Amino acid sequence: MTESKKTWIDVQKRTFTGWANNYLKERILKINDLGADLEDGVLLINLLEIISSKKILKYNKTAKMRLHKMENNNLAVAFIKSEGLKLVGIGAEDIVDGQLKLILGLIWTLILRYQIQMAETDSPKAALLEWVRQQVKPYGVVVNNFTDSWRDGKVLSALTDSLQPGVLDMNSLTGDAVTDVDRAMDVALEKYEIPKIMDPSDMVNLPDELSVITYVSYFRDYAVNKEKRDKEALEALERKRRTTSDASKVDAWGPGLEDGFVNKKGDFHVKAVNYYGEPLPTGGENFTVSVVGADGEVIPVTLKDNGNGIYDGTYTASNPQNYTVQIKLNADDIKNSPFNVKIDGSDPETSNMYGSGLEVAKVGQPAPFKIQGRNKEGQTVTQGGDEFAVTVTSSEGPVPAELKDNGDGSYDVVYTPTTNGTHNVEVTLRGIPLAQGPAQVTVLSGDESLSYCSGPGFEAAQARRPTQFTIHSVKADGNASNLGGDPYQVSIVGPHQVDVAIADNDNGTYTVSYTPEKPGDYEINVELNSKPIKEIPKAIHIKPAADPDKSYAFGKGLEQGECFQPSKFKIQAVDPDGNNRTDGGDGFKITVSGPAQVEPWMVDNGDGTYDVEFEPKVPGEYVIDLTLDGDTVNGFPKTVIVKPAPSADASYAKGKGLKKAFDNEVAEFTIFAVDTEGNPRTDGQDPFEVKVTGPNGDIEAKVEDKNDGTYDVKYEPQVEGNYQVLVTLRGAPIKDMPVNVTCIEGADGDQSSFGSFTFTVAAKNKKGEPKTVGGDLFEVAITGPAEFITLDAIDNGNGTYTAAYALAGNGRFKTAVKLNGKHIEGSPFKQVLGNPAKKSDDIKEFTTSATSNQIDA
Repeated sequence: MTESKKTWIDVQKRTFTGWANNYLKERILKINDLGADLEDGVLLINLLEIISSKKILKYNKTAKMRLHKMENNNLAVAFIKSEGLKLVGIGAEDIVDGQLKLILGLIWTLILRYQIQMAETDSPKAALLEWVRQQVKPYGVVVNNFTDSWRDGKVLSALTDSLQPGVLDMNSLTGDAVTDVDRAMDVALEKYEIPKIMDPSDMVNLPDELSVITYVSYFRDYAVNKEKRDKEALEALERKRRTTSDASKVDAWGPGLEDGFVNKKGDFHVKAVNYYGEPLPTGGENFTVSVVGADGEVIPVTLKDNGNGIYDGTYTASNPQNYTVQIKLNADDIKNSPFNVKIDGSDPETSNMYGSGLEVAKVGQPAPFKIQGRNKEGQTVTQGGDEFAVTVTSSEGPVPAELKDNGDGSYDVVYTPTTNGTHNVEVTLRGIPLAQGPAQVTVLSGDESLSYCSGPGFEAAQARRPTQFTIHSVKADGNASNLGGDPYQVSIVGPHQVDVAIADNDNGTYTVSYTPEKPGDYEINVELNSKPIKEIPKAIHIKPAADPDKSYAFGKGLEQGECFQPSKFKIQAVDPDGNNRTDGGDGFKITVSGPAQVEPWMVDNGDGTYDVEFEPKVPGEYVIDLTLDGDTVNGFPKTVIVKPAPSADASYAKGKGLKKAFDNEVAEFTIFAVDTEGNPRTDGQDPFEVKVTGPNGDIEAKVEDKNDGTYDVKYEPQVEGNYQVLVTLRGAPIKDMPVNVTCIEGADGDQSSFGSFTFTVAAKNKKGEPKTVGGDLFEVAITGPAEFITLDAIDNGNGTYTAAYALAGNGRFKTAVKLNGKHIEGSPFKQVLGNPAKKSDDIKEFTTSATSNQIDA
């Protein structure tokens, strides 16, 4: 709302609201809108109870319905009337309905009765105005009313200063009315506790008479009651001097006001003494104690009132430094306060830790050490109680540590590691690490007196031969450790330097590898935590290595080979003195290179010899190289020709001994070796095997290697019957095997069949008539296994042709007859001579031809 639109109602409403709220604040209540907030009667009833110091019973504190609101306000109106106040034109309904002007009249009635309290005169306003004139008369200001006379702020400023001259200098007025009125109201509030119920701008711009009277009445109340208050104040002061302590007379004593030690109680006592120096026998005094360190640290203090004038105080300082102990009574220091107290204690810069548990520890074994407290000057403290803390950390996390305060400035610490490796041990004092810093402690799994070594490299070794031995970590309780990480140190000392490698197997064992370059007597040293383990030092003799120039190899595998067959040879290790070595471990290495990759393998026999074997898959020329520790062995490299392997699937056999046999003759056949590439073999030594089984079991088969890829086989059946012939190559049957052969009874003689034959062919012309003249081309051909054939073709000159021939042998024959190049009907003709079963395989089939009337080209 702007100043131009503000009315007396607004000013009065604001002032009366301020007057009412000054009382209601006692019950933490407040009116925000005077026209609306009295609707339910609750705030009005509370105001009446406060200003009258009387109770209004049985009102509804949570009135929501109009009926209940009416009931509350009827109670309020009735109470006002019961106080002898006259209300004109206002009832409970007007309050519920928020009739502001009527409500303002109601509040003014209450102000007149309970605030201005001028019932002894008929004109409260005139009496109040006259009182004001007398108060401000010395200041030369004029007061004619409670409106315009207050606009410039001079009257209010003079009235404010009149109650306590000097609180407001009239010469300091600014001339700005609002500013001067505001300052006068602020001084009145501060000095006389007169509430600022009016707005300064209202008094200057729109001074409502009732509002100004209400506000000014507070000043007269203060003046009227001042003498009474002064007397009461003097009486109160005397009572206070007799019954309460005087800060300047109060005594305090005790060690807590002299010196102390960190974390130890600093006790002291305070004795209440009054203004006249008399001890007080009762408690209840408002003593306060503060303990503040030089660094600003505030220490909590406990002060106990014993009820007999004595107060027991205590505090506990946790930092060594100078503290100020200040004891006050209300806001004043007591006698000798503040007190300067030096608290001694250990300092993280000078305190230290020491002991075996900070150097090396063992898994499962207590690791002890000590902490010694020292003050800032480096002097050993003689009391305990310092806030030392110990943190032990392993790779797996925190390790519990037990700290014991010995009470003499020293502390015993022990921790038990559960795993090995580096542990970080840090000591802090009041959260600050010692200047000494954390200790890096090596925690061992094994115990040097119980750990031991085993393995070939711990017993014997050979120059230029890699060897190994194993360190077995054993815990202090005698059980094998299953943890790695222990810092074992190994050295081998002798005529020549030996480089050693240690591999942590992470299971409590450590593999030590080394390769001595020279023979001689050496000493193995193994230490844990700079201490030798069990059976150390250990003497060891390094034997000479094998000599590549004197070692050698021998065997068929270095001469020739065959595909898919193991080629074998043997190596003999020889030392530099020409002696065959009798143990193994030499650094021989075999390589085989050729048309295809070959992986040789070697077996160390442990007696100085080595068996080597390789199996080529492709024929050709292979180079075998043998080295010893990188040096070529005498006689190497060697070249070996590897021939193709014979193939069982491709090799075959043929001959009459695979078809028929006689019980009085030797049966024969030939094996033809074929390699895996399908080529006939041209040399021998293939492991063909022949098995002949007859009615009476196996009979002997003789195999003759012709060294040209063929093998002649002979066997002699003794009885008639069925025989099985099986030819195998490395256990696999060759092509078409096995073969079944029938053996029959043989004849006594060895005669062949013989025959002489003729036949005549009658020629016909194209009409089918017999010819009567010759001259045609007459051809005869006889094919068969004859021992000999004679054949003649004859033109008879009469249209007939004769073939005359003689045969000797056994077998089946074919005779072909042609006239003028064409077979006659039925040609060729088949003929059997003798017994075909007696035909010899050595007699091959051939053809004999004869022709008549042949015309040369």
